[in-house]
Amino acid sequence: MIKGTQKLLAAAALVACSLSSQAFAQGAQQGCILLKSTAEIAKEVVDAKGVKTVTMVPADKVVPGVEVTWTITANNICKQPSDKVTINNAVPAHMTYVASSAFGPGSDITYSLDGAKFGTADQLTVQENGTSRVAMAAEYKHIRWVFKDSLPQGSTAVARFRAVLN
Repeated sequence: MIKGTQKLLAAAALVACSLSSQAFAQGAQQGCILLKSTAEIAKEVVDAKGVKTVTMVPADKVVPGVEVTWTITANNICKQPSDKVTINNAVPAHMTYVASSAFGPGSDITYSLDGAKFGTADQLTVQENGTSRVAMAAEYKHIRWVFKDSLPQGSTAVARFRAVLN
């Protein structure tokens, strides 16, 4: 494959992922949690006075090396609280998770190398040259947020992480 074509395909994959949610939620009341996933990048803006600020804008075009902030919102659309809300999200293809960037107020965060077995950063191990070592953040392929409290009717929970386009 031509080198430039591979980067273009990776960027196209990112844009495609940003348009649809790749996360899924679990909860005691199935169908009560509506998820939305967005991808944003930081952009420097200069105002009329020449003052520079950084603002987040939709990740419409991303080139390799750019860091993308992924935000997943979970809205409880049912008439009762939803208990045990859990959001599972894959790190998008062609991207590398940024260490310590997962955030979710009121949640316990775990990671997975394969999407099946989750654990805290110090619990994940890989086999390398016949020995076991702690997995590096760049090897994480999935992130899970388990919210400690129930999500009241009409409320929103937020999960966020950053990843870099390869």
